[in-house]
This record gives sequence, structure tokens and C-alpha cells, in this order.
Amino acid sequence: MKYLSACLALVVTTVCAPAQTPVLLWETPGFIGPESVVFDAGRNEFYVSNMGTHDKGAVPGDGFISRVSAEGKILQLKWVTGLEDPKGLALANGRLYVGDEPDMAEIDIAAGKIVARYAPADGIGNFNDCTADAAGNVYVCNGRLGTVFRLSAGKFAPWYKLDKAKTGSLNGLKAEKDRLLLGGWSIRGADGKEQLGHISTVAYADQQLGRLGDQPVCHIDGLEPDGRGGYTVTDWLTGDVLHVTADGKSTPLMKLVRGTADHTYLVEQGLLIMPSMNENLLRAYRWKP
Repeated sequence: MKYLSACLALVVTTVCAPAQTPVLLWETPGFIGPESVVFDAGRNEFYVSNMGTHDKGAVPGDGFISRVSAEGKILQLKWVTGLEDPKGLALANGRLYVGDEPDMAEIDIAAGKIVARYAPADGIGNFNDCTADAAGNVYVCNGRLGTVFRLSAGKFAPWYKLDKAKTGSLNGLKAEKDRLLLGGWSIRGADGKEQLGHISTVAYADQQLGRLGDQPVCHIDGLEPDGRGGYTVTDWLTGDVLHVTADGKSTPLMKLVRGTADHTYLVEQGLLIMPSMNENLLRAYRWKP
């Protein structure tokens, strides 16, 4: 009986234990407005989008992409230039895709140069986050038009028109096996007041709209699967980093600073990589759900 009681106590303690606190591993300064980061497993390095100068006093066309080693060393600060305010990054088809202000840029990784650009029919991109599914389709969100565009088999076209009354304004995107996740920045409630954003889902097969849970989460910027059915999210405005379960329940992981942006999570290594726009830093944390 004592053994059984001990086992039951262990199970209860494990289930009810709070989320593990991320542990800082390394910190790399020297960026200029880092907004998004992705990991290229084949080359064992990170790519980081730098918005350069932004907001007031911004210098046109000074955005760029950096190469960073798996250990956090800057290999090439201005690896690819000629961008405006590069934000979301996605790897697919041996290329790197970048959501930028005028368009979505396609980068030949081996050559380190932009080889194609994609924009709406009116020529104004206003793109933010982008992501790619397992089939190599690339999705990027246009905030001005409230539309998710898709690049598929060389064709770039509107794919999903947002119903902002249900999804709110978006920032984060993440492609999963059968659906696209939409990370909401904020949404207007029935009373007209602003509420925090939540995670919506759009099925690839029929574009059926769903939602994770019924509770608001935060001003979602980064949105990454944790490998166990949940997600890590960042709130750009507050610097909060949270863990969100499959049914939409959130738990705080840590408090960083305003400007904590579009992170990545490496499931097998248990690594959270966090760009900090306002500090011009990239940080790595050890964490597992």
C-alpha cells in the first residue's frame, strides 16, 4: 500500500507540476531589429531577419538576413540585403522565404541572394509572418488586405480571406499537417472593446475555420508547436512567453521585454530561440514541456 500510495503521489505531482522555467543558454548581440528566426537543419545554422531601422527615422531598404551558427555565433551579419522590413521566415523547397513590406522574397540559400519576389495584384505587400507546409506550399499574411496568400507550384495567389470578427487581426502563422494556425494579435468583442488574440485554425482541405479553446491568449507574435500537441507563443507588446495547450489554455513561461518577437522552437533539442527586436539580441533557452 505504501508503494502504491507513493506511485499515486508521484503521478499527481507530475500532472499538476507547473510548466518548466526556460534556462538561458546563450545570448548574442549585434543585430539590428531582429524579428524572426528559423533553423536550417541541413546546414546546422539559423537565419535571422533584421528589420534594420524602423518606425520613426527608418532608413528605406536597410533590412537584411543574418546567418548564425547553432551555438549562437554570427557567421554573416548582412548575408542577404536589399530588403525593407523583413519579418517572418519560412524554409521550403531548398529556399528561404521572407515576409517583407513590399513583397514576399524568395532567397536561393546556396547563392545567398534574392531570386524572386511575390506581391498582391496592386503591388503592395504589407506582409508579416510566413510559414510552409510539408508539401512545400508557402503561406504569408497580408495585414492590409486581411488575406493569407499562398505560393504553390510557382503560383502566388490569395488563399484565405480573414473574417476578423472571428480571427481578429493576425500576426503569427504556423503550418501543421492538416491545417494552418492563425495567431491573433487582438479582436473586438461584442462590446466594442479590444480583447487579446487567440489561436484560430484553417483546414487545408475545405478552409473550415476553427479555434483552440475559448479563452484569449495574448498579442500573439511567435507561434511554435512544442512537439506534444501544445504551443509556445510570444507577446510582442508585453514580452510575455506562454505555453498554450491543445485546448487553448495558457500558462506563463517567462517574462522578457517588449519587442520579443517571432521565435522558433527546436523540439528534439528542447531549444527556444528568441529574437528581441528592441534589444538587438538573439537568445537561446533550454526548455521542454
